[in-house]
Amino acid sequence: MRILIFVSLVLCSLNMHAETENDSVKAGRDPFYLQLYLGINKSANENLPWTEFSGYPWSTGVFMAIGRELSPLWGWRAALRINHNKSRNVPECESKEVWGWNNIALFGDATFDVTDALRKPYYIHKDSVQSARSPRFNLKAFAGIGLAYTWGFDEVPLSYTHPYSRSSKMLPALRVGVNASWKLSDRWRFGAELSQTVFEDHFNGVAYDAPLDTRTNLKVGLTYMLFKTRKVKKPVIRKIKLRDCPILPLMMPDPEDTKLRQIQGHAFLDFPVNETIIYPEYRSNPKALAKIYASVDSALFDHSVTITRITLHGYASPESPYSNNTRLAKGRTEALRNLLIRKYHFDPQVFKTNFTPEDWDNLRGFLTDSDTRRVKGDFWYDSKDFMETPEVPEIVLKNRNELLRIIDRNIDPDAKEELLKKVADGEPYRWLLEYVYPGLRHTDYIIEYKIKPFSVEKGRKLIYTHPEGLSMAEMYNVAMSYEEGSENWLDALIIAVKRYPDDKTANLNAACGCVMTKRLGDAKKYLAKAGNSMAAQYVGNVIKAMEGDVIWKIENGRVVVIEE
Repeated sequence: MRILIFVSLVLCSLNMHAETENDSVKAGRDPFYLQLYLGINKSANENLPWTEFSGYPWSTGVFMAIGRELSPLWGWRAALRINHNKSRNVPECESKEVWGWNNIALFGDATFDVTDALRKPYYIHKDSVQSARSPRFNLKAFAGIGLAYTWGFDEVPLSYTHPYSRSSKMLPALRVGVNASWKLSDRWRFGAELSQTVFEDHFNGVAYDAPLDTRTNLKVGLTYMLFKTRKVKKPVIRKIKLRDCPILPLMMPDPEDTKLRQIQGHAFLDFPVNETIIYPEYRSNPKALAKIYASVDSALFDHSVTITRITLHGYASPESPYSNNTRLAKGRTEALRNLLIRKYHFDPQVFKTNFTPEDWDNLRGFLTDSDTRRVKGDFWYDSKDFMETPEVPEIVLKNRNELLRIIDRNIDPDAKEELLKKVADGEPYRWLLEYVYPGLRHTDYIIEYKIKPFSVEKGRKLIYTHPEGLSMAEMYNVAMSYEEGSENWLDALIIAVKRYPDDKTANLNAACGCVMTKRLGDAKKYLAKAGNSMAAQYVGNVIKAMEGDVIWKIENGRVVVIEE
């Protein structure tokens, strides 16, 4: 049996390589077919070991079947077998006579086309119409279940030591095997079949210690195809994954004529009551000033950077008379301006200052969202570590609409503040004064600066430390200075898309980089933001081919999708 399978696989392999690129498709589904085989068999008779297989007696039989393939690989078959079986007595018998009985069995088989599974898939244009040509040699494996009826036992005792019955019996059975055939014409095939069948005990009339009886069958015969293979428009092939990535359309971004950048932030400086002088060590000022200095230092990362403007906008909270708040907002803004001039020796003309005496807008914003947000204001805290409000008390939530109605009134700010103090006996106002008003005393700043172009050598360093200083084109040049597919090459493409997350070219290049390094999940994420250009569509097709989701071919070094 092993020799037959080995020879079959070798013939199948030779037949596969004999096919040419002009073959239209790989073998498709076989139509209905009839089989008629004549065969010989050997039966294992209870106490006879497999080592004595060569001594088993031969017997004959006939095999008839009808079947069909449901797909290029899987099919079904119904088979009727009639055998005359022979066996010799077990060693315990004094007689070594050979005796026989009859057997008829009906099986339902599942078939698997080994040849189609191993054949190389061939591609054709989707509009061409050719016959689905099958190879000359075909190998199928099968497994089935069925029923067998045995009768006609001889009068010769089979065993003197074990129960023996001459009664006819209906028995369940299982079988597995292979069928090898050679194509003689479009309708006829010559074949051979080797199978092993397992029956419930009593198949040969003996009830022995082993629960099963077995039989080996070898048959040869003809198969007749009831219908000719139909012509097809589309190839029946297996989808395979593209393994080697083709050249992808990396694109040079448009150059940036003038590299203008800006840094925005919010300063929360503490001042003694009614004072406008900045004390660097007062309360939380060390942390607030460190943040401002870090923003300026970030803009001045290179000697070629020129700061073109610093905009400061100061705000005060509305708990004092409006005139005093005007003085405080203006004076504290100027204090920060003078501090930066002294520390960095800036030209005073670089600064643009403005102020808002009372920050009613952010007070309103906090009350509007106070049930979902505990951090004060819409923007003024960059980090919750700075200050976070406790949970808003019920008295504030209960009177929120009344507080908002007063804030929205178009009246004198001082009168508005007095009305707030009267809501619910002033309890909501006292809580806001303690936990929300400190966040209304802030200075917003915008630092604008201009950067000169950098060489690729310097760009290699800055792309990891100050990517904001590089244009997209400079980042692309940095990537191209490394070996394609290397870690640094991919890093540059990914950093570029993180710096410019909505740019289509940056996303397309990042998608290409991820495809070439087999990071297909990331590639699809970036490709989703790369637009619908021809280049983006092509990269999408390459991804589908690499995932095995489409039928494709390589044409002039490019992936061409045949069918999705």
